[in-house]
Amino acid sequence: VPDAGFTRGGIKHECLQGTREVVISEIMNWAGEENNQRICWLSGPAGFGKSAIMQTVAERLNGEGSLAASFFFLRGAGARSEFTRFIVTLAYHISYSIPDSQPFIHDALRMDPTLLSQSMKTQLQKLVIDPLGHILPRAKQMIIVVDALDECDDHKSIADFIGLLVQPYNDLPFQFLLASRAENHIAEAFALDAAQSITCFLKLESFNSRQDITVFLTSRFDTICKQRPRLFQDMQEKWPSSDDLMALAKKSDGLFIFAATVVSFITDGKGSPQEKLKQVLTSHVGLDPLYTQVLSNANRDEAFSKVLTAIIYLREEISITSLAKVLDMTPEAVVNRLTEIQSIIRIPADNQGSVQLNHTSFRDFLLAKTQSKNYYLLLGDASMASWSLALMVNSLKQDHWPKDKAEEYACQQWCFHLEGAIRGYQSGEVATGILEIVQRFTRCEALEVWINTVIRDVKTNTTMECLQEIKKLCQV
Repeated sequence: VPDAGFTRGGIKHECLQGTREVVISEIMNWAGEENNQRICWLSGPAGFGKSAIMQTVAERLNGEGSLAASFFFLRGAGARSEFTRFIVTLAYHISYSIPDSQPFIHDALRMDPTLLSQSMKTQLQKLVIDPLGHILPRAKQMIIVVDALDECDDHKSIADFIGLLVQPYNDLPFQFLLASRAENHIAEAFALDAAQSITCFLKLESFNSRQDITVFLTSRFDTICKQRPRLFQDMQEKWPSSDDLMALAKKSDGLFIFAATVVSFITDGKGSPQEKLKQVLTSHVGLDPLYTQVLSNANRDEAFSKVLTAIIYLREEISITSLAKVLDMTPEAVVNRLTEIQSIIRIPADNQGSVQLNHTSFRDFLLAKTQSKNYYLLLGDASMASWSLALMVNSLKQDHWPKDKAEEYACQQWCFHLEGAIRGYQSGEVATGILEIVQRFTRCEALEVWINTVIRDVKTNTTMECLQEIKKLCQV
């Protein structure tokens, strides 16, 4: 997966210089010591800055020459949210960080061309453990960094992976630094007796971060005031005041993403920064009220709801141009709606870039009815399936391949959205509506193009499994 390592493009959260030094020092001390704890698990709630810490640590380890490989999972980012190519990506990174391992990894793949489709245990053994075993006497202790285990869609594989790591391998020349929320499938894997003695447990919520958040807020506001002087030209004194900064830090309650989102919301140019600061200071604590505030200020017309649904339910990142085509809108109309919530998302510099959420907690918020209430996104997969099917029916022509990324996305993902839609339905009446467009699709020339595209892209097995699951769900 080319965009999964610490050098990836797109959003990369990093710690502001001088912040999070206590927890980073503990991690670096663990990495530099010779002990029996070959795993370090950094856990913490959403928004506490785990990914920023992992990015910063990965860069430091790389600078010291002790980073073997890295993988940053990300929900909704295609291959970065899947386990399928995780092990082989680690092996690829290792082949470059430890050049002596290259011939052994290449030999393993050459001797067994089916290796990439074999079990996780076999891949880990033949692509990582065995190659490094051959060079063990010449290799120094190296670290493999894996962030956001909880954002991998395959919970069972993640639990099994942790189970493999705690097996009694002897003298491995690498350690694993892992980070995630303490989700049940992960916490249960680390609760096993085998994991207890070889794991260094670091709970991020145990570290006091209020001073770091105050430093972060001061730096961000100072930078924005200098970059956008017209927005703050009428202010007579230093803004925000020290008392306001302390109040914001207290309200953040350890959530760095809250602090970052507050700065973006207050300074997005849509309204008076002073008034917006007052709104934040008088609101309840936490991300949910802040997300609610941003959405309540947006012009929530039908097109806005359409765009918001798409960026939350997309199964992989696609460009603004492609997104617009899937939604049957213009790129300009999509960007116009996105600017309504620009303080909690990243809008690309041009239409060839993809929209990214500042933090996955925004997706969690919109998909949890008890949290988002009136903003709850109902039947998003149904909408995505309908839009994808409509695009194929209207655009795919016999004897022609899909001509752009939008059509490819529709071909590759419509059935997975349909499966999600059927799972989420509360009534057969709604299910009948979505199946009408499926029937249109099966009776037009787009069907043959789709079948050929699935075969060309070697997606036959996963697509057939999805269709069989849909059939099973419809029979219940």
